[in-house]
Amino acid sequence: MAKNTIGILGKTIELDSNGIPLKHIGYPDNLSVAAFYALGHSVMGGIGLAAVWFLAYTPHAKRANADAKIGILAQYDLGWLYLGIFLLKILQLPLGTILGEARKASRVAVPDQHVYRVMGSEGSKLGYVLMERDGVHGAFNRAQRALMNYHEVFPTLALQYVAASFVFPFEAFVCVIIWAGTRWLGAMGYKSSADARFNGLMPGLIAMCAIQGMVLIVAVKALAA
Repeated sequence: MAKNTIGILGKTIELDSNGIPLKHIGYPDNLSVAAFYALGHSVMGGIGLAAVWFLAYTPHAKRANADAKIGILAQYDLGWLYLGIFLLKILQLPLGTILGEARKASRVAVPDQHVYRVMGSEGSKLGYVLMERDGVHGAFNRAQRALMNYHEVFPTLALQYVAASFVFPFEAFVCVIIWAGTRWLGAMGYKSSADARFNGLMPGLIAMCAIQGMVLIVAVKALAA
């Protein structure tokens, strides 16, 4: 492959003289980043919530046990705690949207997270400093980025997992193990190529959104009690 192109999302993308793609990658042309992200979060969040409602809460044997635990939380007015945890997660969306809009406008491709410029009298002739994409150094850069992806999601997911486990211990356990396993698959894929970072993405997202749904159900039920 020529050095003035990269392969991503199954396409060969041309680069400008500074190594930046000539067109943004991964965002639809006819939809804003805000709408794109909001739609994706709403769909996945709805799937996760529906899965928990019908599989972990609605069955009679499970509902009685869940309601008893929710009653304890309501007794201590802890529905607000669960609602705060839920909103803490949801209100990360505007930050991701701001980054997405900036990435789309800059046309910077993954795994690059920053664009550096060489300084000095001759710096302007040398272009930008970006991540190496090829060989063992490219694999290292992508593996490092996969680890950062994990760290970016882990704090809020761990908080939700602990909260959800009081009412839905087994279901939350299953979901967090699925999520952790898919993160491993994604990291192995990302090391090999930027496209392969999506390995296991959908099951992991559904599992993460199911835990989010557990927290929301407990919050609403406890506050309504």
